[in-house]
Amino acid sequence: MSRDSGGGFGTGLVLGAALGVIAGAYLASGPAREEVDRLRSRTIELTSNPEQLRERARAAAGSARSAVKNPEEQVRRAIHEGVAAARRRRARLETEIGPSGAQEGDG
Repeated sequence: MSRDSGGGFGTGLVLGAALGVIAGAYLASGPAREEVDRLRSRTIELTSNPEQLRERARAAAGSARSAVKNPEEQVRRAIHEGVAAARRRRARLETEIGPSGAQEGDG
């Protein structure tokens, strides 16, 4: 009986790690590096005032809690907003083409 040495896993692991290091080095330079720097500065900017950050987190948590506790209210509000938007759009269109909906040349 022949036994496999099982070296395939170890080789794949080393090869994967090497490719990961190469990909990381490539992504850490150029445009990706600029993006990381931009995100870092934005993070510092957001965390510079911890009290403001805490208040924003509390507000977001409260909003999430109310959405979870009363999902029907969220749906009802979305429906009303959609109906209002449709009415505004209809009014705009009626002023553009007239209340009858007929354009010149129809008929």
